[in-house]
Amino acid sequence: MQQQQQQGVQPQFTMQGGHVVMQHKEQTGLPTVKDASVNDRDRMQDLLAQEKYLTTGYNTAMIEASHDALWDVIKQNSDACHQMQRQIYNIMFKKGWYKLPVANAQAVTHTLQQFVQYKTQFPFPPSPQIEQIASQTGGGQTTQ
Repeated sequence: MQQQQQQGVQPQFTMQGGHVVMQHKEQTGLPTVKDASVNDRDRMQDLLAQEKYLTTGYNTAMIEASHDALWDVIKQNSDACHQMQRQIYNIMFKKGWYKLPVANAQAVTHTLQQFVQYKTQFPFPPSPQIEQIASQTGGGQTTQ
């Protein structure tokens, strides 16, 4: 991941359906119109879906594992699966096969304030990091 940042992967921003979309495109050799054949993008989308499914399964298994040694094995597999999912995502994003909508600052602040208000429902105090972020974005008017 660090290596990609050093190579200068720079996303571009475009408008699609009234939303700003962040993407990075490099030449992929894929046709502009999708036909019935399976191409690299299709394979990567299938792999990404598979890794997402596996990570969900491993997360559930870790929660329910009652034996420490078994939990350790599941955790190792889960970590490897999460790492693979991230690598696939990074490749797809770099090739322009995975696009992300970009939220404006107002939408981010609104969502943060919404979730900061939820902390009053927690049976434990919020972390110092959450408090710091909330105070920096104007969501710091909270009670404990």
